[in-house]
Amino acid sequence: MWWTALAGEGNRVVVTLTRDSRLVAAVGGAVGHFAERMGFSPQTRAALVSAAEEASRETLQLLAPRGDALEVTVEDFPDRLEITLEHRGPAVPTAGLETFAIPGSEAAAPGRLSGLGLLACVDRVLYDSQSGISRLKLVKYIGGKPKA
Repeated sequence: MWWTALAGEGNRVVVTLTRDSRLVAAVGGAVGHFAERMGFSPQTRAALVSAAEEASRETLQLLAPRGDALEVTVEDFPDRLEITLEHRGPAVPTAGLETFAIPGSEAAAPGRLSGLGLLACVDRVLYDSQSGISRLKLVKYIGGKPKA
């Protein structure tokens, strides 16, 4: 029996990473696959993969030495691709978000993703922390960000 997705039903993959940064390539592979399947241009795909990998790499640094994990969910919807990074640990901005919050820090350290660089790759960046769980969501819309 063949299964088919219902119209409007999203597909998702969840990648669980430990502190080993070599595992970040799995996130890039998943994001690249979803972005290609959704019809994003090669340049947009590359930017999404870069943003997801760098956000994952930087978030891994926040994990406790033992036991904590980073859960990355890649999910598509009819109008957008969402990449959610979720972890337990310090409720601090991650993946360059401190460059939004601290005046004069618009530029990230060399080799790190800045908040403005992140926004150049995606249409929306959402961050929240509740009950010791921090979530960073990167959203890229098909055809550009919808008007509010």
